[in-house]
Amino acid sequence: MRRYVFAILLLSAAALFVVYALRLPPFAAGPVPRPDVQIALVDPYSRPQLEAYAELRDALVSGDLEALRAIAQADDSYRAYRAAGHLARHVELDPSERLTHFQRELALRVEDPLERAQRRQLLLEIAGVAEAAGDLPSAIDAYREALPEAAAITALARLIDDPYRLANVYLQARQNRRALEALGGRAAPSIEGPAYRAIGEHQRALDAFRRWLAQVPGSREAAEGEAWSLFSLERWEAADAAFAALGGSTGNHGRALIAARQGRIDEAVRFMQASGVASHLWLASGWLESRARYRDAIEVYLQIARSGDATYADDAAYRAHVLARRLGDQATAELAAELVPEGSYFALVLGRPLTLPNATALEPVEPEVLELARALAQVHDFDAARGELVFAMRASDDPAEVVALAEALQAVYGEYRQSMRAANELIWQGLHDLRVWQLAWPRAYPDAVERYAEAFRVESALVWSVMRQESAFATVALSHANAMGLMQVIPSTWNWLAELQREAPGDPYEPAANVRYGTFYLRWLLDYFDDDLELVITSYNRGQGYIRRLFEGEQVQRDKDELYRHIDALETREYLQRVMVNLETYRQLYGDDGPSLVDAGHER
Repeated sequence: MRRYVFAILLLSAAALFVVYALRLPPFAAGPVPRPDVQIALVDPYSRPQLEAYAELRDALVSGDLEALRAIAQADDSYRAYRAAGHLARHVELDPSERLTHFQRELALRVEDPLERAQRRQLLLEIAGVAEAAGDLPSAIDAYREALPEAAAITALARLIDDPYRLANVYLQARQNRRALEALGGRAAPSIEGPAYRAIGEHQRALDAFRRWLAQVPGSREAAEGEAWSLFSLERWEAADAAFAALGGSTGNHGRALIAARQGRIDEAVRFMQASGVASHLWLASGWLESRARYRDAIEVYLQIARSGDATYADDAAYRAHVLARRLGDQATAELAAELVPEGSYFALVLGRPLTLPNATALEPVEPEVLELARALAQVHDFDAARGELVFAMRASDDPAEVVALAEALQAVYGEYRQSMRAANELIWQGLHDLRVWQLAWPRAYPDAVERYAEAFRVESALVWSVMRQESAFATVALSHANAMGLMQVIPSTWNWLAELQREAPGDPYEPAANVRYGTFYLRWLLDYFDDDLELVITSYNRGQGYIRRLFEGEQVQRDKDELYRHIDALETREYLQRVMVNLETYRQLYGDDGPSLVDAGHER
């Protein structure tokens, strides 16, 4: 009973300000009379900044639905978003009205591609209410967007009577086997072809694409499907004819692959060059290298480098530099080095440091919403404080105001995801300002990072660099491979790390726990690879077993330049480069300990 009373008192203290007015008499000898004590209970929402939130609170407490409706439609503020969300989940309201409020909530929501799981759950809620309201088109649209959630799959099968339409919905969501099951043996070649090809049943796919072409002779999608199905079936002559008829980059790509399979490398390279696609050219350069035709490979690499392709140009320029240097062709090596983009990882490898802003160009400002956020924080409504700042940041087109809001979100309210996104957008717009760069590369969750970095002897800048690339500071991030949280650890690795630490697995979405596990894993990798950062970083993404076998194998032979070229996954190659650039950026922005990558033996 005493604990209950004490808890009630604490809750009351959090909601009310208690003002003590003590009237003390002048100093005098003798006993001091007991002072009068006056207690005034003051509504914490009585200050002017919180007038609108007091209205929202009163409406919620009293159940005044009319007032909540008015607030939800008044403007595009976070307060309106909160009111709409409450009305949407008010089970006593008519489902049709709830659906309207859900749609309002969805319209006001700050969308984030990393919050796909949260969005799907919201869509399932909307779909259920729409179904209850009898609005089947809205329900079907919401369930379709919520795929591949199991509840959405089941609901769509219940709501869509037309098997062709249901199969097409599943196909668009890459639920290929379900699409075929929904057809139930019915003919629909435009669905059958892509679905069978996706699951590797190439003969059935070919039959379907040919039926599709018979129905729609000019369909390029069907013609491409036929060509690729023939390729997968290794029917080279027919496939080559099909690709030749297609023409364009797809036709040249297919003909190049066929020529390479048959050992006609010169022809294959010509087709790839005709396609002009950087990824195709990258493959062609590998064919040439495998036959020790390094000068020919250099020409292809230079073609990629000059294309300006954001993914391949820097890799290709650096590879051309490496090969030319090995051949003793200094002029070509220098030309290739000049094509390596500034600020890229390979520019660092070549000894060219990052150029970061060292001054601020924006005058400090104090947006009015900051005062509202402070007032909300004082009444312990931190969600509203953060929400108001994020909504204001989204609505603002004033860079100085956006920076001020982002700084408050990070420094005061511990919000790093949306503030970092806003700073990145300013950098993409060409605003190079020290404050903006620090917001884009924040020292996020500093208590946890610094604590566990010290405990596990890992450079804190490395933890932030990995975190930025893995989750972009979204605590709820969930990848397609089910990697979880800030440091994006997959379930099997999470459980293994818990076992190594001799504990039950923690909550992967709790920031401190996720930072601890990710930092512990970095320490394990640092020990495994004798502190070789490039091997550690690639292993964090691709797995230490694969990286060790590749690095020590016959093809790479512990040569980093060969490692850069022969990592088989584009994702891992890009991951290495981005994390290493993050690391150098953090070190320069904050003067963190750790050698510059330019000065750490990477000069070429």
